[in-house]
Amino acid sequence: MHGLHQVRTRDPSDPIIPKGSAALKEGLVRAWAYALALVVCAFPFFNPDVFWHLSAGRWIWAHASVPRAEAFSFTRAGTPWIDFEWLTQAVWYAAVRAAGLWGLWLLKGALVAAAFWSVDGLLRDKRASPLARAAAAAFWALCALGVADARPDLATLVFFALLLRRLEAGKASFLFGFALFALWANLHAGFVFGFALYAIYAAAARVERRPARPILGEALGAGLGVLLNPYGLGLFEIFRAHAGANTARFIMEWRPPSPRNTFQAHLFFALCGVFVALVGLVARRRRLPKALTAATVLFGLAAAVSARFGAFFGTAAAALVFVLFPQPPVFFTALALALATPLIPVWQARWVYPFHSNYVARRAAEFVVREKAALGDLRLFNTYEYGGYLGWRMGPDYRVFGDGRYLFADQLPETQDAIAAPENLARFAERERLDGFLIADYRRRYPTQRLYPDGTRKSFQRPWYWFLFPGERWALVYWDDQAILVVDRAKVPAAWLAAHEYRWLRPGDDAAFADALARGEIPRDALAAETARHAAETAGGL
Repeated sequence: MHGLHQVRTRDPSDPIIPKGSAALKEGLVRAWAYALALVVCAFPFFNPDVFWHLSAGRWIWAHASVPRAEAFSFTRAGTPWIDFEWLTQAVWYAAVRAAGLWGLWLLKGALVAAAFWSVDGLLRDKRASPLARAAAAAFWALCALGVADARPDLATLVFFALLLRRLEAGKASFLFGFALFALWANLHAGFVFGFALYAIYAAAARVERRPARPILGEALGAGLGVLLNPYGLGLFEIFRAHAGANTARFIMEWRPPSPRNTFQAHLFFALCGVFVALVGLVARRRRLPKALTAATVLFGLAAAVSARFGAFFGTAAAALVFVLFPQPPVFFTALALALATPLIPVWQARWVYPFHSNYVARRAAEFVVREKAALGDLRLFNTYEYGGYLGWRMGPDYRVFGDGRYLFADQLPETQDAIAAPENLARFAERERLDGFLIADYRRRYPTQRLYPDGTRKSFQRPWYWFLFPGERWALVYWDDQAILVVDRAKVPAAWLAAHEYRWLRPGDDAAFADALARGEIPRDALAAETARHAAETAGGL
């Protein structure tokens, strides 16, 4: 119509575009939110299991096959092994062969970013504002910090978020389910989380009187796709094996999230905040999206039991929260980010790239590598976190005591019992025919008394290993601030032992050392030589 202007009424679901100073404030908050998410994506990897995964990848490429029996240890050699992460391991090894550990770090960062990409896409589908999407990135990253590492779980996180977005969009395809789960089941056993989503969305469709057949059809395709793995139905045996392992007693990340743990505090508070908010919304009779709410509650309960599930709770919760609040106020978003920022543990010296060995006795393992001629044939006990790195660095022919695989879960209580008393350790060493121990320095001290020639006595607190590894049999040949290495005197060449034993300089034995030094019982030249040797062996930090 000539002379008249058409007036478009704004769709309430359209994002509100701020103007002027409001736009500047929102832009700063969005930059802040994405910076938090980037911090998480850019973390170095520190998972000690990385290296047994790489050893498995090396084996897979060398044999052009998947492992079916354990071949990396002397304690479980020949035991049937269902390697349910074999394809991830093959990809990781290829990345390391191509670009070293930096290649694996880049792959890790790309997977972490890809895992959030579908959450962001879901929010775009729901017409959430740019501020909501940025806040969701920060919220999700904080929940995922515990697994934002080089872990096979990342494949599950990527596919979980992808499937969640599809189901929210009402998409379903038999062929898609078949293809996705055929790949997923060979990368990681977390494909069962996908079936949980199918069950939730099918049930929600029935409740809302919508057809559930398309979802069930895709789930059927997914079930058939899972069978395209080299172990067939035997793949499901791993769930029984994991259920029977009491790993939460010994491994921190399998326990409920703790507010005192810098890697879990954010997850703990996110769980509390989301559940309090949901209770409040229910009390106010706010209509909630059934399937997305059920997924958030289910994986939230799982994360409350084990922090390993935190990233999956974060995926569902980030989508739910910012679907319910697609236009969050700038002030409250900035306040939430201000509270979350200190929870990123940047002050804990975790910026050693690409791999930070705070959970691996890297220098001690490298000592074993350097001294392979004398130590390579020993049946050497290793703390479970150290087994993967030691086996990777020593090469495919070396056998460790154990590592982080489910096959070795029963070793954890045995080890704890062994280090409880000298007689326990003696029986343990005899039963396993051990020639040495590469073990964490537990920093425990026990009281003892020394009787002097004049009949006087003096009390000292002496380190745990002094009691557990009697000097008549065991010799301390390496130590640093993470680990110690003791070997059976009779199992190494005498000349090598004479050059490497620490007879005077020992960790955590300061009081007894100072007393002996003051009494002239320690030869100064020998002490100076040991001090220089120790400095050279432990140079370079982590």
